[in-house]
Amino acid sequence: MRDSKRGHYWKGLFVLLAICLTGGVQADEADPLDRSLSAYYAGDFKAAYNFTIPLANQGNPDAKNLLGMMYELGRGVPQNLSKSISYYREAAEQGNPYAQYNLAVSFDAGTGVPQNYREAVRWFTKSAEQGISSAQYDLGVMLEQGRGTPKNFIKAADWYQKAANQGHMQAQNNLAWLYESGKGVTQNLIAAYALFDAAAAQGLETASVKRDTLKTSLSAKELRQAQGQSQKMLKAVNQSTPQYKR
Repeated sequence: MRDSKRGHYWKGLFVLLAICLTGGVQADEADPLDRSLSAYYAGDFKAAYNFTIPLANQGNPDAKNLLGMMYELGRGVPQNLSKSISYYREAAEQGNPYAQYNLAVSFDAGTGVPQNYREAVRWFTKSAEQGISSAQYDLGVMLEQGRGTPKNFIKAADWYQKAANQGHMQAQNNLAWLYESGKGVTQNLIAAYALFDAAAAQGLETASVKRDTLKTSLSAKELRQAQGQSQKMLKAVNQSTPQYKR
């Protein structure tokens, strides 16, 4: 079955945190949020909050995004969804793509705000246009399902492709479904197999099952082609570098 789950359920901020701590920011760059992130990952949420709040008050959108997550999860502060949304919205309106994603997820799920699919699509789009793979994937899901926007398989496939190119395994899986069925794209079982295989190689079990089922529909030559395409996808992902430094 298609995967409609989010690649990063704890909302794009974990992507931001990972980038900060794995080289997305050069060591010689002075980053005012470093102490906040270090404390957060050490589990010292109170210290993380104390480091972050002055930065947020100075207008730092990354700090606002981090505070939004802390208030949403109740880490370092009592859980307060209203404050969480307020910080996400402020950062999102400043153009922060991670906060835009977080706000979109909140509207989609109705967390801290009334559920509003149209607003979810609006903010997913803003984040996706800045290259956030999870937003690209979720926007594809909304377009494929017709939630908050007219159903459009062609646009869904386009956004899935953008996320798949960044190694997003759920996007690879969903795009493979479209190639298998010929919805939004020209039917191509070789491409479908390659995408299922790439997603399976990253640990998506449902993709593994579909890949093995689809294998019986390919000739030996087609199978070699598909496997070659899959390896190229995985190599490109493994050689890629973080796109955002914040």
